Amino acid sequence: MKNERWSVDAVRNEILSAIAEVRSVAGSEHDEHRGHAADWLEEQFIDATDGHALREASAKAFTLYGGMGSFSDVGTAASAHAVDRLAAALRRGRSWFLRTP
Repeated sequence: MKNERWSVDAVRNEILSAIAEVRSVAGSEHDEHRGHAADWLEEQFIDATDGHALREASAKAFTLYGGMGSFSDVGTAASAHAVDRLAAALRRGRSWFLRTP
């Protein structure tokens, strides 16, 4: 694995964009629970402006993942794509290779 350094702002923006996609898919699929989860997720990243806060918010966000009936339990290709994109962004948010510009 390459030790790549990402800026906190870039990763935070990527996470927020992925959350927006989750919210959009939830709205189109009338998935009220996932829509509320997207709102909660977004709140976790409002003040995440440094590496420590972003890692902490990303770790907290991963509490929504799990098995059947969890946030990651999807039923359509669109929701699977959105949730997978969010998971990838959150993994980046947990990285110790974040840098503040």
